[in-house]
Amino acid sequence: MNVWRRSLLIYAALMVLSMIATRFQIVAPLALTSGIQPITRAFLVGASNLSKAYDTLVKERDLSSRLAVLQKQNDVLRQQNELFQREVSRLRQVTQVMATQAPSVVGIAQVTEVDPSPLLSRLTINKGASAGLRQRMPVTVPAGLVGQVVEVSSNNAVVLALSDPESRVGVTLARNKGGRGLAFGSPPDRLKAQFSLGVNVKPGDVLVTSSLGGVFPVGIKVGTVEKVFPIGPNDVNQTVLVKPTVDVNLVEDVTVLGGL
Repeated sequence: MNVWRRSLLIYAALMVLSMIATRFQIVAPLALTSGIQPITRAFLVGASNLSKAYDTLVKERDLSSRLAVLQKQNDVLRQQNELFQREVSRLRQVTQVMATQAPSVVGIAQVTEVDPSPLLSRLTINKGASAGLRQRMPVTVPAGLVGQVVEVSSNNAVVLALSDPESRVGVTLARNKGGRGLAFGSPPDRLKAQFSLGVNVKPGDVLVTSSLGGVFPVGIKVGTVEKVFPIGPNDVNQTVLVKPTVDVNLVEDVTVLGGL
């Protein structure tokens, strides 16, 4: 009986305490809740912005990786396009030379070295005996004659340009295909040509190859007369200064013709 009574008393005490706690529950003042709300809102906004910033950073990193891949692909495509354009240009050059200068083209070669000496004018090209080249083969470009092959190895050859002091080429006037002469190199970048006194040659005349010497096909541009030197009382020929049509320092690819 005492146990039941004690239990009822404890239950009643708990009920009273519960009622008292509920009645006097502490409610936060309005001023305090109003002050906390901006902090809570700022925290929520900051958390949201931080989440968005993280997402943006991840996306930008992914885009940066994709951009790097695309740039590499673009570089490869650009290099391939440059090689393609170069091959098209080389093919166009061969076609033009075959149509305007000579049909017997051995091949096209790239200039790999230019002799630095101001007294010489020689080029090294990346084709040689293995590609069918041999000495005395004419070397040209669509604009005009470059020179001839003078040394040949397995994979390279040396070209003697027109302005080299050892160069000789038969020439004639393009305007009337008459008056044969002989042009020889005059360093660093000119030629001198000699004609008989009866040839009417004047500044501005274009000189082309003649059959003299039997090395070069006829009719390839050699250069333009810049000056006619005065004729001395004992001269049997007249001499003119010639500017070559082709500046060998600017040539990148040359066409090698079959020997005559």
